[in-house]
Amino acid sequence: MSPNTPKKISASTTGADEKTSPSGAADKAEAYGATASLNNPTEQVGPTTPEASPPKPEDSRPHSEKSKLRFPAVGILFLLAVFLIVGIYIAYTSLQKGFNNKPASEPNVQRILAKGTVVVGTDATFPPMENLDANGNIVGYDVDLGKRIAEELNIKAEFRNVVWDNIFDDLAKGKVDIVMSSVSITDERKLKYDFSEPYLNAGQVIITRKDTTSISSTKDLQGKRIAVQEGTTNEQQAEKYTAKELVLKYGDFIDATNALLNGKADAIFSDLTGAKGIVDKNPSLKIASDPFTSEYYGIVFRKGEEDLVTKVNLVLETLRQRGVLVLLKQKWLE
Repeated sequence: MSPNTPKKISASTTGADEKTSPSGAADKAEAYGATASLNNPTEQVGPTTPEASPPKPEDSRPHSEKSKLRFPAVGILFLLAVFLIVGIYIAYTSLQKGFNNKPASEPNVQRILAKGTVVVGTDATFPPMENLDANGNIVGYDVDLGKRIAEELNIKAEFRNVVWDNIFDDLAKGKVDIVMSSVSITDERKLKYDFSEPYLNAGQVIITRKDTTSISSTKDLQGKRIAVQEGTTNEQQAEKYTAKELVLKYGDFIDATNALLNGKADAIFSDLTGAKGIVDKNPSLKIASDPFTSEYYGIVFRKGEEDLVTKVNLVLETLRQRGVLVLLKQKWLE
C-alpha cells in the first residue's frame, strides 16, 4: 500500500469506538450544548446554578389574605380607642359631679353647717319683732323665724343683741353671720349688702300719744317733732314731712319711743309690724294713721355670700309653702 493512500475507516469500527468511549459521549454532549447555546443565546450555558430559596410562606400569600390578617388587629385598636374615650368621658363627668358636690361650691353654707350654729345679729328694741322678755331672753317674730330656718338646716340659731348703730358693722367684721332685725330692703342698702327674698310686707305708720288729735296723716306733720332711730328708713321718711332740724335722732327705738312718751317728740314712725307691740306695751300711745309706705323686710348677708343667700331663700320658700309665715304673723302681729 502506498504510504500516501489514506487509511479507510470502517463504519463498524467507528461505532464501536463511540459506544465504548465515555469521553466521546461527553464530547458529544458538550458539542450539543455549544450548538444549543448558539441557537438560543438566552439559555444558560454550563453548570446549572442552585435556585434561590423560596420566599417565606407569609410573604407569598396574596395581598387580600394579608389584609384579612391585619383587620382584626386594627379592629381591636379601634375598640380600645373607643373604650379609652368613653372611660375618659365618664371619669370627667364623675369628677365634675364631685366638684359640684364639694363643700367648696358652698363655702359659706358649709362653714355654718360645720360649726352647727348660725349667729344672728338683732337689735332687740323693736317689739313684737325683736325685744327682751321679762327674763332677758330675745323673743319676737324674727327670733321665731330665725329658729325655724336653723331647724330646716339642722343647726341652732344663736341671737346676739347688737345696738342698731353697730349691727351692720358687726356683720361686715364677721361677728355675726346674718342680720334679722326688721331691716327694710332698700336700693341704698343693696349696694352694701345682699338680701334674702322678702319675708314680710310692712308699711310705716304714725304713732302719737292718745291725747294728740291734730295728727292723723303725713300732711299733719309739718312743723312737728318726729323721733326716729338713726340710720333707719323711719329717719328717711321723717325728713320728707318736717324740717330736718325737727327730726330727733336716737340710738335705738326705745329711746325714740321714750321721747314721745316724755313729750320731747310729737310723733314717731314705726313699721306696721312693730306698731302693735309698741302700743300694747305703752297704753298711752296709739296708731294715728294708716300705712303710708310699702316696705319689705329681708334677712341681711355680707356681699359675696350668694350660696348662703340661695340656701336661706330655699328654706324661706319651704316655710312659706307650709304656712309657717302666716302662723308667725298671727302669733305676733294680729
